[in-house]
Amino acid sequence: MLTRHKLLSLWNNEPKQRERLRQLVYTASLSNHRKRKPVHPVEADIRKWSHEFLEVPNEKLNGLPPCPYAKQAWLDNKVVFSINTGVDGLAKEVANFESHDYDIVVWASQYLPEMEYLDGWCDGVNEAMSIAGKDMHLMVFHPDYDAQEAGLDFLVDEDSTDEGLVYCMVFVQRLSTLDDAALSLEKSGYYEHFPEEVYKSLVLDRRELRNG
Repeated sequence: MLTRHKLLSLWNNEPKQRERLRQLVYTASLSNHRKRKPVHPVEADIRKWSHEFLEVPNEKLNGLPPCPYAKQAWLDNKVVFSINTGVDGLAKEVANFESHDYDIVVWASQYLPEMEYLDGWCDGVNEAMSIAGKDMHLMVFHPDYDAQEAGLDFLVDEDSTDEGLVYCMVFVQRLSTLDDAALSLEKSGYYEHFPEEVYKSLVLDRRELRNG
């Protein structure tokens, strides 16, 4: 990296050196511009939802945030997005998941597939991954079946999302990470207010997949 002293020396030197300095500055500005990619509105909405709700302690969850590990995942830059890429894009993320070190791939789509179709597709992938011994799990979030309908009213916060944006999501994560987290949260009383059926679906059924 050029120090201030070296920059001044280049500038005060001959014209060729000045031109070289201009090129260095121009190249650096292009690099910075590339780093500041525009954020898709859906990604911005999910980040806002995480910051204002998922990472905030909730008394119904024994004082824990709805997603106790979300904040660290953002800080470690372990979250990647795939937006409006269709089910083919989701299949690509599943196929490539083991080739990177992200904690979560957030696939989101404003073009809503039928909830039954998306849910069934993800269930099929989860079962196939379990049979193949792959450490991967897909979690579906669809506006046609929200937390309120699941009996989880305390996980609804409309103020932290944009009502004008409607989209579904699938989180692609490591099954072992999810189950290890659930084992820890169980001891803390996190699931105390979860309906029995939802607890079974989110925790016990997933654990069965992990255990083959």
